[in-house]
Amino acid sequence: MDLAGSGRSGGGSMNQSCDPILPENNVTDLLRNLNLTTDEGEVAAFSDEDEDEVRGQTKLALIGKVLSPATLHVTTIQQAMKPAWGNPVGLKIRAIGEKGNNLFIASLGCENDLKRVLGGSPWIVGRHGVILQEYDESLKPSEIAFDKMEIWVRILNLPVGWMNRQRGVHALGLIGSVIGIDVDKDGEASCPFLRGRVAIEVAKPIRRGVLLKTKKDGVPEWFEIQFEKLPFFCKSCGVMGHSKLECASPAARND
Repeated sequence: MDLAGSGRSGGGSMNQSCDPILPENNVTDLLRNLNLTTDEGEVAAFSDEDEDEVRGQTKLALIGKVLSPATLHVTTIQQAMKPAWGNPVGLKIRAIGEKGNNLFIASLGCENDLKRVLGGSPWIVGRHGVILQEYDESLKPSEIAFDKMEIWVRILNLPVGWMNRQRGVHALGLIGSVIGIDVDKDGEASCPFLRGRVAIEVAKPIRRGVLLKTKKDGVPEWFEIQFEKLPFFCKSCGVMGHSKLECASPAARND
């Protein structure tokens, strides 16, 4: 067939005979319409014995993500976490997911080490925070959500009547989901400040303080907060872990 000739006599004839791939047709939709071959239609099924064996191998594990805009090699993560975690027995870190997402699975050989590592977050690789969560074998890398980070926070110079569990929950709740409060057996703050562990949303700017109405007929007052082991965050927008090196909303610098 003379393609050149057919193009001169009717340039649109070839396009009319082909089904165009429209922009709204994503890969998932296209694959859903595929007719599988006999080989592609085969299904791999696991027996109960296989499932028990896999669960036993991955029981002491955590899923992690480094909030860095740069792609990190798994060796870099291993070299940073090994001494930070106290060289735990059986530590093995392997990368998962797409390159650039900085996702990894950390396997440990001791349950006490696993609890200590999970409870000691946030950890840091370079200047960037590491978020950890419990291992879930049913999740695909694309389904793993790292939207919150647990961190210790202090609210400074509170009235003494607010230095307790009951009122402290309300104050800390403005910062994030309250995981726990550092109080004694009577529920009173055991530090010169109100200290609690909260889960903050990493996509939101770091908070600088909280507004509390400490008197029934008073006006809201501003109380500064401090984060313990706070990882690197953007000084322009206040967000941890940019997906790009450049900030999308840079702010003008002042004194």
